[in-house]
Amino acid sequence: MERNQIILVAVIVVIAVIVIGLAAMMPGFSKEKTNITVQGGNDTISQGESIDVKLTDVNGTPIDNETVNVTITKVNKTANKTVNKTVKKKTVHTNKKGVAKVKIDEDPGDYIVDCTFSGNDEFEEDTATAEVEVVDYDDTDYGSESQSDDYGDSGAYYSEQEGRTIYTGEIHDAPDGHKYMHLGYNEWEMID
Repeated sequence: MERNQIILVAVIVVIAVIVIGLAAMMPGFSKEKTNITVQGGNDTISQGESIDVKLTDVNGTPIDNETVNVTITKVNKTANKTVNKTVKKKTVHTNKKGVAKVKIDEDPGDYIVDCTFSGNDEFEEDTATAEVEVVDYDDTDYGSESQSDDYGDSGAYYSEQEGRTIYTGEIHDAPDGHKYMHLGYNEWEMID
């Protein structure tokens, strides 16, 4: 080989190594796929009940302490068309089982619940959508519903997060620059 050909091959090898190195460092190149599901969606629930949003990796391993953005949209059907109106946006956080509770306290009717995990340095983003019919609260069930300790949150008074107690109704500044109010059941609502 002539000297020019050797130099050309060396330059091509160096460029290939640089391109492969840059590709390996790019965000998303080695992120793990996720699976977000809505449990209790596509169902009829009583006003004030919750549905669960579960976030796992592709192997089914729960992903905890992650933020899921939830949009609740009212579906208004008429004879000629369907008009959807967003009624609430909230942020919830997954527990150690990868589950976040979303309380649906909207007026009776049909709703679409869109859940989005935006991803992070380790995991890819994912979305899930469910349709929920909300009916009037049925107070004929006089039994008591026990709240599991899996959430570390009774939903009524406090939430254990980051080693401190956060009371329902408290307002905190979030890293995204917005203010959020704690709603209980490990749920947060953006208020600005």
